[in-house]
Amino acid sequence: MDSGDGVEAGVYYSEPYGSVWVIALHGEFDLDTLSVVQSVTEQALAAFDGPLVFDLAMVAFCDSALLNHLVRTASRRRTALAHPGAAVSRLLQITGAEAVFSSYEDLVNPTADPDQ
Repeated sequence: MDSGDGVEAGVYYSEPYGSVWVIALHGEFDLDTLSVVQSVTEQALAAFDGPLVFDLAMVAFCDSALLNHLVRTASRRRTALAHPGAAVSRLLQITGAEAVFSSYEDLVNPTADPDQ
């Protein structure tokens, strides 16, 4: 699937950031575009022992294929989702999957006061 702006769906970057590993995605995701995300996720899991954060700020659309991948990853390693757009947030909400993921803020700043 091609994103609406002509950019192929994929991984923008995948790298450690402090105490987490960030995988930033872009484009529109379905079963046909998931393989690159699966590959990069496996590489991150092998290279890093800490939590993963999927940055979804540039994801225009995802279906159950990406959602299932994220849930499966969360069953293997503490995982958070950062910056999900309205469509992704709605999918997480209607499926109840939002409860599976850690808070991004808790992962990047675990000593922060939750009331601030």
